[in-house]
Parts: sequence; C-alpha cells; structure tokens
Amino acid sequence: MLVKKKVLFLNPPGKKIYIRDYYCSKVSKAYYLPQPVDLLIQTSFFNKSEYELLVIDCIAAKFSIEKALDKIKSFVPEVIIGMVGAVSLDEDIDFFNRIKKLIPNVKVLASGDALLENHEELFKQYTWLDAIITNFFNDGSKKWIENNLDEASGIVYRIENKKVSKSDKKESKLDLNVPHHELFLKGNYRMPFANAMPMATVLTNYACPYPCTFCIMSTMPYITRSAESIIDELIELKRLNYKYIYFSDQTFFQSKAITKQVLDWMVESKFGLSWMCFSRVDVLGKNEIDLMKKAGCNLIMFGVEFADERYLKKYKKNYTLDQIRETFSFTARAGIKRLGTFLIGVPGQSRESILETLAFAKEINADYASFNVAVPRANTSFREQAIEQGIIDDSVKVMDQSGDEVTMGTGKLSREELQQIKTKVNLSFYLRPKYILKRLFAIKNWTEFKMHIREAYHIVK
Repeated sequence: MLVKKKVLFLNPPGKKIYIRDYYCSKVSKAYYLPQPVDLLIQTSFFNKSEYELLVIDCIAAKFSIEKALDKIKSFVPEVIIGMVGAVSLDEDIDFFNRIKKLIPNVKVLASGDALLENHEELFKQYTWLDAIITNFFNDGSKKWIENNLDEASGIVYRIENKKVSKSDKKESKLDLNVPHHELFLKGNYRMPFANAMPMATVLTNYACPYPCTFCIMSTMPYITRSAESIIDELIELKRLNYKYIYFSDQTFFQSKAITKQVLDWMVESKFGLSWMCFSRVDVLGKNEIDLMKKAGCNLIMFGVEFADERYLKKYKKNYTLDQIRETFSFTARAGIKRLGTFLIGVPGQSRESILETLAFAKEINADYASFNVAVPRANTSFREQAIEQGIIDDSVKVMDQSGDEVTMGTGKLSREELQQIKTKVNLSFYLRPKYILKRLFAIKNWTEFKMHIREAYHIVK
C-alpha cells in the first residue's frame, strides 16, 4: 500500500487581516481577503493520488495561534509550504519557530516578499527554514520534495547550510494543472466589489513585463498560462458552485491572443459569472473593454499612481494622464466600474502633490480609489534609491503599503505627516455626499449591500 507524503499549505495566523501573497504583503484596508494565490498555484503541482494535501488558511479561518498549532499537530505534516510576509515578519518567524519545536522533523518551504533578498543570511537567521520559493509559478517545491534537484527551479534551498539557487524557467506559455480550490475555505474569501458569493481567485499570468521601479513584479519572469488551462479551471470553479471570479493578474489582457480566446469562450459558453481584474490604461482599448463587459466583467482596477507626468515618467509607468482619462472614459461608457490605485509618499513628494493626486482621482470619476503608501520593497530599484537618499536604511524589513503603519517619510513629509494626509485624502474622496449617494444607488442586490456595509464598518473601525 502506497504511503502518501503529507504536505500542508499554510497561511499563518496574525493579529490583523494580513494579505501575504504574491510578494506584496499588506494589511487589508478594511475586510477584504482574496485566496493566498502563492499557495493556490502551488497546490496545482501536487496530485492527490500521490500526496495527502491539506490547506490551513489561519487568516481566513480566524484561527488563534494555539488553534492553528493544534490543527497542524493533528495533521503531522512532513512538509509545510507556507507564507511569510514583510508586513507580519516578526509574528511569522515566531510562529514557524513554534511549529519546528512542535514537529522537529518537518521540512519548511516558504514564499513571500520578506524572503527575496540575502538568502544566505536568511538561512543563517531562520533555522526553521529549509527552502525559499522565489517563483511560485514553478514546480520547484515538488521537485525539491522528491529530491529531483537537477530539475528544480524557482527555489532556493539549503545543502549543508549553504544556499543553492536555481534559475527560473523561461516558458512563454504554461499548461498549469487546475489548482485544488476544493481545499480552501469556500465562502471565507471576499472582495468589496464582488456582486455575488462565494468568490474564487484565478491567476492567468505571472509577474509583469512593465518596468515600474517601485514594483517587485518587473523583476520577475513574465509567464502566461495557456487558454486551455485557464478554461479548465473556470469550468471546475463553476462545478464547485463559485459565483464570482477575482483575476489577480498584475496586468489582465497583457497576453492578447490568449485572453481573447478565454473571453470569447466565456461569452460563447454563457459562462455567466461576474468578475473583476487589474490592468493598465495602455493595455486596454475600447475593443478589449467591450469584450470584457460581454464576458461578465463588473470592475477593473487600474494603476493610475500619480497626477503628475513627471512622476509617471520617473517611475517608468510609461503612459500619460490623457491615456488615463481616455481609458477611464471608455470603461465608464461600457458600464464597468473603475478603481484607481494611487501611490503617495514617494521620495521628495510634497503635500501639494498628494492633494493633486486626490483631485485627479475625483476628476476621472473613479468609482473607487485606493491610496497606497510607497514602500521600499526588496529587489526593487526604488528601495535602492531610498537607501541611497538616506530616507531608510538597509535594516528596514517590516513594511505595509496599505499605510496601516507608514514605513518611511518623503524627505518633505515625516512618517506621521504622511499618515495624517493619507487619512485626509481617503475621507475627502469617500465622504462626499454626492459620492455616497452614487454608491448607494449603484447597489443592485443584497450581496452588494452587505459587502458595502461591512467594508464601510471596517474602514471606520
């Protein structure tokens, strides 16, 4: 009889609603929580006929530390594939140390933004850590578990306490197996823009080919999935009775032919589920937006970032304010809601510049605005510049772009001043009487109403 190796996919507990995935950890600004996509994709590499698999998402399940440890102890995993976030680094280190004391022989592989640099030093500091997943779109974890090290990539691991690194694969198209959505807590994941529940997360491509200097995604190899593998996953999600899809791509519709094939299938098959995504204003034109609407898209998130052409050029966004205005206009006419993400707190930025960003968010008539505080993420040139300018030093490891705790000032604004102005721009955008009425009249069903009320409560809280 075949004895299956036990593999646990673990999102640790936390004092706050931590979102640790996709090398970009943060505190949930309100109550939203997508599936941890690193773990989700990693499950696709493991066959249930060969492995006994378990997902414990302590954030989604609201597990305390003790409850989480009890669950882990009862499963007795041989391998843990876990998450470590810069936003929750101290808590995560403590938790994995406790696991290692509880199950000394367990092997721990981890993915997260806190593990992208200085691997030799990390292995010295974190004795509980056996391997680091540097590209969760690769099956290096499975190869490592099976001791097939010659073929392992997207992973850094110990050999006699020394780091061994393998380069990432360079496929342009990947036939990914369907991730094991059935292992995750159905109904415990949510986004404030979902008009139906339960919600599932789907990733059609990995990383991003654009060179934005403040973003980690530009430093990773861009890979897209085949249309067939994406469609297979959508079919499975409908079979599992999911009602809403969050496409968590950094740039949806970047791979034009593949995405068009998927969307055409969604229209022709009458797939029938609503969905949202993140994209760029210079990727989506009128034809793409119209097709997305036909396929069920109800919201698009755009990285606007700045209201100043100089900043757009400096940080290599490579589009203009007029392109932003035009794409927001196309999207509005198609009947799709628009969310703009805006970056505040970059080195040298003044209060006036941030208020211009707020004014631009209102001008383009964004349905929602997400004001994110700049953070010096590992492996980015943005971090290198912040260190060179003396705004931070290299010891800064804990960071949160949501602004729950501001990591650095701008040189013109202190951390405290930046925190205050972030609160001001949020209140100014969302507490306009005209805006509140617009949002209320746009609610179409009970699910949307509950989501809006819950998000509003947690924002105020």
